[in-house]
This record gives sequence, C-alpha cells and structure tokens, in this order.
Amino acid sequence: MFKKADFTINSHDNGYKIIIWSIIGIGIVLRLFHYFNDRSLWEDEIYLSTGIVKLSLSGLLHQSLDFQQKAPIGYLLIVKLCTMLFGSNEMGLRLFPLLCGIGSLFVFLPVAQYFLKPVGVIVALTVLAFAPPLVYHAIEAKQYCTELFATIIILYTYTQYQDKTDLKSFVLWGIWGATIVWFSYSSVFVLAGMACVLSLYYLIEKRWNVLLKLAIPFVLWFGSFAVNYIIFTQKNAHTGWLVYFFMKHDAFLPLSAAGIPWLLHQTFAFYNYPMGLSWFISYHSIGLQILERMAWVPVIFTCTGAYYLFKRNKRLLLFIVSTFLIVFLASAIKLYPFHERLTVFLAPLFILLIAAGCQFVFRRETKNVVQYILAGLLLFGPVKNSIAQVADTNLFGDYKKAYHREAFDYLNKHYQPGDMVYVSWNDLPAYNFYKMIDSMKFTAIEGIDYRYTSHNFNEYFSKLNTELKLFAGKKRVWILHNNNFDIEIGDYIGHPKWYYVHNDGIKQLDKWLATKGKVIEEFKVDNGGVSNVREMLMSFSK
Repeated sequence: MFKKADFTINSHDNGYKIIIWSIIGIGIVLRLFHYFNDRSLWEDEIYLSTGIVKLSLSGLLHQSLDFQQKAPIGYLLIVKLCTMLFGSNEMGLRLFPLLCGIGSLFVFLPVAQYFLKPVGVIVALTVLAFAPPLVYHAIEAKQYCTELFATIIILYTYTQYQDKTDLKSFVLWGIWGATIVWFSYSSVFVLAGMACVLSLYYLIEKRWNVLLKLAIPFVLWFGSFAVNYIIFTQKNAHTGWLVYFFMKHDAFLPLSAAGIPWLLHQTFAFYNYPMGLSWFISYHSIGLQILERMAWVPVIFTCTGAYYLFKRNKRLLLFIVSTFLIVFLASAIKLYPFHERLTVFLAPLFILLIAAGCQFVFRRETKNVVQYILAGLLLFGPVKNSIAQVADTNLFGDYKKAYHREAFDYLNKHYQPGDMVYVSWNDLPAYNFYKMIDSMKFTAIEGIDYRYTSHNFNEYFSKLNTELKLFAGKKRVWILHNNNFDIEIGDYIGHPKWYYVHNDGIKQLDKWLATKGKVIEEFKVDNGGVSNVREMLMSFSK
C-alpha cells in the first residue's frame, strides 16, 4: 500500500496549487459555457424530461414516466424541484447535473490527492475536467453525471473511513452509501466492489472484529438499495425491447470465446467514451481506430498503472478490478449493459488507474522529454476536443446534438396565418414536449405511424397520402420530421423488417414528399451544423 507521504502534497508549492486550481477553474468554465449556451434537448433528454415536467412531485413517486423511462427517484425529485424554482426549460432541467459536474471536480481533488502524487493528481483532474463526454454529461438532462458524482463521493468516503474501526465511523459510512443509492443506480456496483476489497483485506488480516463491524455499512448500503428497488426501480425493470436494443449494440459480455474480442473492443471503446481520450473520432476498422484515436497511448498508461498499483497499492487495484468484474458479470447475465453513457460512472476509477500509470512513468527523480511527451499525448485529445467544442458548439455532444427548439423557433418566426403544419410521427415527442413548455403560434397535425400496418413502402406511402390529401393545392405547408431517429420507444430494432431492410426510411420519405410539392424554404443550422430535424415549407400540388 502507498505510504502516507506518497499522497500528501507540498502545501508550499504554489506552482502546483496554481496548476490544480486552474484545471478545476477551466473545467467549471467549460461546463458553465455549454450550460449557458442552452442548446436544445436531444431525444433521450426529451423522453425523460417529458415525465418530469408533466408529473407533480407526488406523481413522480407513484406513477410511471412517459416513454418507459427510468431514473433514480432522488434524481427525479431534485430535478423536479429545480424546474419548480427555475422554470420548466432546458436550464432548469440541466441545473442538477451541472451542479453534480462542478461538485465532481471539487470532491475528486482530495480523492486524487489521497491516492496519487502531484503529477498523478494533475493528470487525473485534467482528464475529468476536459474529457468531452464528461463535460457533456454535466450539461445533459439525464442522470449520468449524477452517477459519476456518486462514484466520486463513494471514493471520498472510502478515503475517509477505510482505516477507521470505530462504530460511529461505520454507521456514518453506511448512511452515506444508503443515501447515494437513491440517486444512482450504478452506485451499487461501486459499493459492491468496495465491499469485496474491504472484506478480503480484513479476512486476510484476520481482523474478525473489524470484519464483523463492516456488516453495519454493508447492511445499510444493500438494504437501502433493496428498499429502493422494491418500491421504485422494479417498475418496468425488465423490458424486452430494451434488452434487445442493447444486444444489437453489443453491450452484453458473451459467455463464450467471443468474450475475449468483446473485452478488447469494449476497452478501446471505453477509452473514447466516457474517458474522452481519443484524438479523433473514427469508426473505421479497429486498426485505423487505434491509430486515429491514438488509443495505444492510454493502453500504455493502463498497463503501467496496473503494474504500479500492484506494486504499491494492491487494495486500490483490487477495488477497481472488482468493480469492473461485477459490472461485466451483470453485463454477461444481461442485467446491465456495458455501453457508452451507462459506463460514465466507471470513469473516476479508470482515471485513477491511468493517472497511476502516468505517475509510474514519472517515478524517476530525473525527468526526460519522453515522459512529458507521453503525458502530453495522453491529455492532448480531451483538451483539443473540448477547445474545439467551445469554438464550434455544433460539435458538442456529437450525435446527441439536436436542434428541436431552434427548428420550432424558426417555424414560429416564419409562420403566417393560414399556414398548415404537419409533424411526422418520429418527431412528435419533441413537438409535444416543446408545445408543453413553450408558446407556439401553430397547432400541428400529428402524423400517424403506419409502419406496423403496412407491408412495404408503397402501402406505407399510400396510407400516409390519406393524411396529406388535405394539403393538396395549399401554398404554405410546413413539414417536420426527424432526420436521425426513425424508431419509437418500445420498438424492437429492425422491426418491421420491410421498413429497415436498407435503413433508408427517412430518405424514402423525402423522395416521396418531393413528388407531392415544391420546397419553398427550409430550416438551416448556423455555422454549417447538420440539423437532426428537417423542417421545410412546401407548396403542394393539386
């Protein structure tokens, strides 16, 4: 285990303090910049936010959310309070995640200082502050930044209580964990990993009295989780379409030889999301991805970090490994998908591992240029990409960047009396949400989804034509449809098969609409951004 001197910083080193607080300050500025940029909600945010806005505090406790959404009850109640105080809008819905994101930076500092030397602390905080996915989730109206913050708080409680043996400390530790599980589903994995390492450590040490006392926090943690699960989480916990969705996205560990390449693939994917260490986002072959994303750099620091912790802090290494193994086990039995945003909560643990690797590289008293180059290569990606996303906010969030509000604002501005508005079925969640929180000059005709009552595109468009007949001869008809999403919540991916055989349903719709009339004007995104919403004013033929 590390010596205490390995964790303490030189309080007289003003340069170190300036670097640390500059990193935290820039991390806060990045999050505040994107928060006040106030972008439109994207689809997943809309699905969850619809229920939060519609339901009262009591309703959130007793009713299911729209669109089969699920989120920790603590998160839902706090966000609802934010909307009641600051308005049912994007900023009100994102305030709690923002506070969690900023809080993460502050609480992670003592955690990093406990486990790492100054160079490791700097690397760890830089990744947390700049990683684009972690910045993004701090300004997303979803629970994932709260999950990240929960992991950091659990790590902080570990630093405070792991060596304590008095009854009061165990009770306080138990209360912390018991509270956290009401705000974070994934916290149970981190708590379980921590329980494993503590139990094993005191078992090996044969400290039976301490092992017995550990039952206090363990019972409080997992008892609280069980109560929460029975009362709230189990509602709609097993949805077949969602399991199928994540199977299609390869989010479950195969219990076969295929599990080895799966683990390799997921490791490289994890470096990109949520760690944000990629230089460039590439979806080519695995070889090109490794080169273009510079994935070999974090591989070096992962290996050196594991070696360094094995030599110096086996307990922390076991904590990290145990947590990941538990998550992989849950993935293997299809209880928890190992996929992109659902792994955000693991980022703090992996950051500590990578930072320890960087610390290993800098272990010698004599520093050389290679050490600084390697550290620079590691941090270049997140820093470069976060700066790029400030310079061009259309890049922020990648495929999660949406323009629903901008499209509706454009329509409101250009709408004229007598205009007709038609919203396709695949953009109705956005239309109904923004109609609920904003005033609109128009009431749209809501399109019907004919996919499941049709057997081919000819039949599909024939039925759609019955809706659009009333536009015949009209000179100003606004047509809105979603360019990216042509699936509804509850759908099984790829069904009905005739519609998705070539994954070109949206293109087919645009081609068909072109035969019905002429596009007069169209909503465009400023600065070359690509809108996820196609909004066009058409003149229909008779």
